[in-house]
Amino acid sequence: MGLRGAEMKKFFGSRAFVLLGVVLSLIIAMSVLSVVFEGTASPVTNALGTVASPFRAVVSRIGGFFSGIGSYINDFEELKAENSMLRVKIAEMEEQVRRSQQALEENERLRELLELSERRRDFTFVMAEIVSRDSSNWESSFTIGKGSVHGIDAHDCVVDEEGNLVGIVSEVGTNWAVVTTVIDSSTELGALIYRTREAAVAEGDFTLMGKGKLKVTYLPEDTVLMNGDLILTSGVGGVYPKELVIGSVTEVEIVEGGAGSYAVVQPEAELDRLTQVFVISSFDIEE
Repeated sequence: MGLRGAEMKKFFGSRAFVLLGVVLSLIIAMSVLSVVFEGTASPVTNALGTVASPFRAVVSRIGGFFSGIGSYINDFEELKAENSMLRVKIAEMEEQVRRSQQALEENERLRELLELSERRRDFTFVMAEIVSRDSSNWESSFTIGKGSVHGIDAHDCVVDEEGNLVGIVSEVGTNWAVVTTVIDSSTELGALIYRTREAAVAEGDFTLMGKGKLKVTYLPEDTVLMNGDLILTSGVGGVYPKELVIGSVTEVEIVEGGAGSYAVVQPEAELDRLTQVFVISSFDIEE
């Protein structure tokens, strides 16, 4: 019994007994406080909450920040998709506008051609698209997508939808033809001054070709030309139709040495803007 009593005395005096007492005291104290502060945070809980509150606010802000970034990314992707759809729709609408414009232009050309056909019932027309243009600085010509199989022959006159002279067919293939324009340096045909009814010759000039113009030569000595005077085809010889509009006078020049004069003419047909022309494959010859 003496030995057992000594061991117990030693235990009650050890650190383990002291720690056990402290833990039991805390448990008892927390139990009492939970009863006393029922429905209200205990001092310990309150202390812990006070310390943790700023950290909870920071964590909440960080969570909100990343949540906002996620929402922004989603919105951005939706906007990108919507923008792509809008671009497609705009492209489709632009294509519809282009097609409508082309249809309107085609209808206008056909309407003007109908009016020309009514004015010149003796003409037989072959409508043709311009498929290529000469890229040389030495001549002015283009190729159309119609040829001999469509009734086109060399020396046929070519006009625009208003009946203005564009040029002459200079070479013909089965389904193509080359048209030499009125400003080409090789062009030469009988001309008529509309106001005075005097005959002359319309011909191309290499220098004037670069300016998109031609000239009228072999003018009668007493001829007085005015700016704006209309120049027509004379139809002399029956090779070309009579009274096709060639262009209008822009100026009169004196030949070097004073031996006569010539008129500079601006073609009525807008040669650079043509996409479609009309070949006069047959006509009534007027004497």
